[in-house]
Order: sequence, then structure tokens, then C-alpha cells
Amino acid sequence: MKLTDIRYLRTEKLIFDAFTKLLSQKDYEKITVQDIADEAMINRATFYAHYADKDALQKGIQDQLLQQMSDMIDAAQVATEDTVMVKKAEELLFNFYHALEINSSLAQLALKGVSQELMQKNFGDMVRQKYAHILSKLNVTESGQPVPTDFIVSYLTSIFTGTLAWWIKSGFSMPAKELARLVITLISNGHLTVMGITINRE
Repeated sequence: MKLTDIRYLRTEKLIFDAFTKLLSQKDYEKITVQDIADEAMINRATFYAHYADKDALQKGIQDQLLQQMSDMIDAAQVATEDTVMVKKAEELLFNFYHALEINSSLAQLALKGVSQELMQKNFGDMVRQKYAHILSKLNVTESGQPVPTDFIVSYLTSIFTGTLAWWIKSGFSMPAKELARLVITLISNGHLTVMGITINRE
């Protein structure tokens, strides 16, 4: 990695950490770019070299969380060609939820001003990319008529994004481990098997 890249990433961390600290002290609307720059001990020009404004920083946080989930999915290897490993999937969700729980201010900020429809679209796009090998083999029918794969992806991602939005808005009222167990149990006990996906509970 180039030295300039290291400096860029270090400044990114300073900005994110400063923003997180400020969020614990005041409302989002009351935080200014100057506040963030002062807290991060950088000048405004340096901030603007990274983000156009405070809202762009918020969008950057949203993208970071989605990338974090993507990286976790890659590392977890929860699915083979036609099988989903339930325990690995539950552990994956727990790790993601736990990371949000630790950084609750950022999680709440990431959700702020973002429609569930947009969350679902972004998450759905990631699912389509990661699990194209499984989705391409689905052959779900209802009353003899095929059910579109896009509908199935939208349906499943709405469960994840809907419960995630509820959890964050509720102030993380349910332990991360319990939420992960509940979501995976509900999906694996009916939805996935109906779609012809093999479930491995070992």
C-alpha cells in the first residue's frame, strides 16, 4: 500500500471517530463540518478532500456498513452450490449485529434518512451477486406457476432489512445473539425449504 493510501485511510478513521464522538454529544442536525474537522484535528479543506458535506459522510458510513457485511459473507462461507449452513449463517448475522451494537451511534446514523426500500435494494443487489449460484437453480412454483427469482430475493431481503430497521429504531432492545437466532430460525424453518434449498443444521 502506498504511503498516500495509508494517510488517506488514517484521515478517514479520524473523521469517522470524530463523527462518532460528536454523535454521542449532540444531535446529527447540530453537528457542523467545522465541528467534525476540529474534533478530528484536521482542517476543513482536508475534510472536503474526503467528503463533499456531512450528508456525504453519512452515505460513506452506509457504504462502509454494507461493505462490512459483504466481507463477512465472503469469510463465513455459509452456502455451497445448493446448501445453506444454518449455524454459519447465524454466526455471520450475530457478528454483523454485534458490530452494529458496539457502534450504535453509527448504526443509527446509517439508518437515518434512508428508506427501507433503498436498504432492501442495496442488500438485495449484494445477495444476487453473492448467491447467484444458488438463485440460478431455484425452481419455485405456486399453483403451477413459476415464482420469479427477483420476487424471492426481494421477499427474503425485506425480512433482513425490516428486522434490522426495527432493531436499530428500538434502541437494540433485543440481544444481538437472540436476534440472529430468531431471524435465521424463522427463515430456515420454512422459507428456504419451500424454495428447494437444502438446510444443513450441523
